[in-house]
Amino acid sequence: MPRLKYKLTDPPIAPEGGVRAATFKALLEAAMDIIRLKGRIPSVAEAAARSKVSRATAYRYFPSRSALVTAVVDSSLGPVRKLASDKPNGRERVHELFIKTFPRFKEFEAQMRAAAQLSLEQWGLERAGLLEEEPYRRGHRVGILEHALQPMIPLLRPDVRDRLHQALSVVYGIEPYVILKDIWGLRDREVERTALWMADALIDAALRESGPDPLPPLADAASAQESTVAVDPEWLDAQYNNRARIPEHPAILRYWADASADAFKRPDWVLDVAYGDHASERLDILPARSGAPVFVYIHGGYWRALDKRDHAFIAPPLHAAGAMVVQLNYALCPAVGIEHIVLQMVQALAWVYRNAEAHGGDRERIVVAGHSAGGHLATMLLTCDWRAVAPDLPRDLVKSALSISGVYELEPLRHAPFLSADIGLTEASALRLSPLRMRAPTMGSLVTVVGADESEEFLRQADAMSSAWGPDIVVANERVAGKNHMSVLNDLADPKSSTYAHALSLLGLSGPARG
Repeated sequence: MPRLKYKLTDPPIAPEGGVRAATFKALLEAAMDIIRLKGRIPSVAEAAARSKVSRATAYRYFPSRSALVTAVVDSSLGPVRKLASDKPNGRERVHELFIKTFPRFKEFEAQMRAAAQLSLEQWGLERAGLLEEEPYRRGHRVGILEHALQPMIPLLRPDVRDRLHQALSVVYGIEPYVILKDIWGLRDREVERTALWMADALIDAALRESGPDPLPPLADAASAQESTVAVDPEWLDAQYNNRARIPEHPAILRYWADASADAFKRPDWVLDVAYGDHASERLDILPARSGAPVFVYIHGGYWRALDKRDHAFIAPPLHAAGAMVVQLNYALCPAVGIEHIVLQMVQALAWVYRNAEAHGGDRERIVVAGHSAGGHLATMLLTCDWRAVAPDLPRDLVKSALSISGVYELEPLRHAPFLSADIGLTEASALRLSPLRMRAPTMGSLVTVVGADESEEFLRQADAMSSAWGPDIVVANERVAGKNHMSVLNDLADPKSSTYAHALSLLGLSGPARG
């Protein structure tokens, strides 16, 4: 927890049962009733009188008004203070926290206002040297918010993380209720919507500030490759809706399904291994002999469709060359956002690193590949600060990536009607999730492959990515003749293709294993 100015006032520990527990409860309920019905903060003596308990007894439980009000707040917030979310996305945790807290604020608004009132009153007395009791120190929201923000730590610079933590502590509390209701006259529901809007705006600002600066203008030769945001949405649909562009796509999908079914006839698959708690967080493994390089594949489908098993056909040829192959699943849009999926992939690669050896893999030789949206995710993993994810992970966990028909700039997709509603990007999230707008990583290598028959936009994206990160990182940028956005993937399973050769080169393999 970040350093606070004062030690927080902890609530008195309630007795577990018997007469003492009943007495504690009676005093606490009396204090809450006085606040609710009379609109003021009671003394311990007043709570004793209302609950018909002697003053001496009452002061044994609550030695000061500060202790009494702390207990009132603890009771008012109830389970919120102990909320332990298992959501892997920081924004979703913040939303969950706010949504579960709003009903408590509404029910116990008087008690929460009383706590703020006591804090202000004691501040004045303390400054004047007239405070005669231990001051009431608020701030438990700091720890509550720290838990909510935990999944976001890898995405934020430390200084920005602290600033976001501090800013959210202003938004999360009784203070917005006081301002928005008393000054603006908003109703409870309107206050809640505004508070969530503020929280989202703060998170967006923090992620935007933590993300790498947008690239400087590209060289003259690439000046035509700037963002297509201003282009007609119908044109963007035509550029990015690949199923509409490829009349033969049903036959290609059938081929993938049939070839993958054949691949699964092998008896050595290890299927549906959990890399996380959610049902979508599963992976399939084709184990190898000890010390094999690890090829991790991420399926495409615009983050909203398909499954790891739809592309299992790419695994056997790579396995035959000596690789351990891992295929990843993830949750799909619109149930989750792309940022959530990226974090799932980070979690999956951490699992692969920690468990590769048990399946014959060399965790120091991990290559990630993906097709379309999977190419985007594979490229994003090259930019991950793995040491910020966990101290046991190496900075170069992903040694290289192979992106086939990848998407590197997401802003145009916000304006493509066939897709925009499902992926739910904002201008800020499209920017921070675009590898093209990030500075090149300091280590690792990327190979981009795109079909020569793909749309102008996919060709532009591949060329712009190569220019943006430069030849030191993007070691190859190939257009495959006669291939479209879907058929180009087939080359990854073809030992005679250049795409397959790129994969083996990144893995450090020379060809199908013998013997």
